Amino acid sequence: MLKSLLDGIGASVGAASFAVLPSFIQQYTASLSTCESELARVAANSGLAPGALASVQQRADWCGKAAQGLDASAGVGRVAAFFNNFDADIARSTLHVFQPAVQMSVDGLYFFLAGLIVGLIVINIIVFPFRVAARRRRERAHYR
Repeated sequence: MLKSLLDGIGASVGAASFAVLPSFIQQYTASLSTCESELARVAANSGLAPGALASVQQRADWCGKAAQGLDASAGVGRVAAFFNNFDADIARSTLHVFQPAVQMSVDGLYFFLAGLIVGLIVINIIVFPFRVAARRRRERAHYR
């Protein structure tokens, strides 16, 4: 009974976590677009030193290319594009304003099912040492 409960919890957590991933990627893409436009505005309207200006323009270009790469991809390719264009600072700021949502699409269903499977695998890996210890305890008690 405890195994079924833990399997259900692991599957639920995994499915919920993976199911909101497409929404996070979409909001991350929006943050990249905002980053590009704001950095371009700062570069155009500021009196920065040439070295700093080049750095700001380079960052704006990277944000634009990353956003275009994410917009051009779909499905699992979008997840790969997300990890290829990942920036921890932008992800952190996206996470602060993140509004979880489950996409009702084929991609959303795929991510839900993948999360379900990964959740079951992870919970069974975590619980495995405890099951082995309990089995050994039962075997010792049986032989006494």
